[in-house]
Amino acid sequence: MYVLARGCVVVYQPLLQHSRRYLIQRTFTAFANKSRILPRPDVIAYGRTYGRRHAHGKGEASEASTFMLMRWTKLVWSKMFGKYLLLTNVLGSGILMAVGDVIAQEYEYHHGLSRQNSYDGERIFRMFVAGAVQGPLHHFVYNWMDRIMPHRTMKNIVNKILIDQLFMSPVCIVLFFYTVCLLERQTLQATNEELISKFPYIYLMDWLTWPAAQYINFRYLDTKYRVAFVNVCTAAYNVLMSYMKHDFGLPLPIDNSIGLSTSKLPATPTSQSNATETKT
Repeated sequence: MYVLARGCVVVYQPLLQHSRRYLIQRTFTAFANKSRILPRPDVIAYGRTYGRRHAHGKGEASEASTFMLMRWTKLVWSKMFGKYLLLTNVLGSGILMAVGDVIAQEYEYHHGLSRQNSYDGERIFRMFVAGAVQGPLHHFVYNWMDRIMPHRTMKNIVNKILIDQLFMSPVCIVLFFYTVCLLERQTLQATNEELISKFPYIYLMDWLTWPAAQYINFRYLDTKYRVAFVNVCTAAYNVLMSYMKHDFGLPLPIDNSIGLSTSKLPATPTSQSNATETKT
């Protein structure tokens, strides 16, 4: 039996060697294919794997840019209402005064009160300067009121509103008219006449507008946001201020340094009729 078995092994030995070679070759081929099926994502430049990695990179870049934007926004905001609070209040007052004048010019044009097809840039600039002049006054007075009356009690809020209405409002109205009239190069007499004629109406409008707004300001906001809140509310209030300043209908003589005013010319029937049509 042993001889027969040994003979069979000798006879089939070449066949076994061939089978062993075939198995080794097949195993190596399968291993190579498997390594090709699982490539490294950072090596493959094309295909679905690269697309997934590329999309992941875009997401990381978007998150990084959003984080940087939020960080810079927070930094700028802290600087505006911290170290540069006075500058913020001055520029904010001027810009929102100019915005109110732009809205007023739009209203005048669409309702036939003005025939200009474009904005009056000089008038916008005068309103900007008039608002910027009031910025420091708001800044220091509001800081002073919060320093001497720090607690948000009803008594302190009422006292702040009274200070704002009895002192701040008249001073701001006077500053507004004298600044704009000075930039228009009007005479002092003409400025006084305009202020006397328009002050009661504007001051009455002030009492109807600002006590409620200032209650919210003094009750809920911090000191550093007071002037910004006032400027936002003033954007709508300045529309009426600008309208009353420029379209109230009171004739004002202009300084002789500009030139001869039309109001000093002898009135002709044609000019009188045109003036009547303009006022109506």
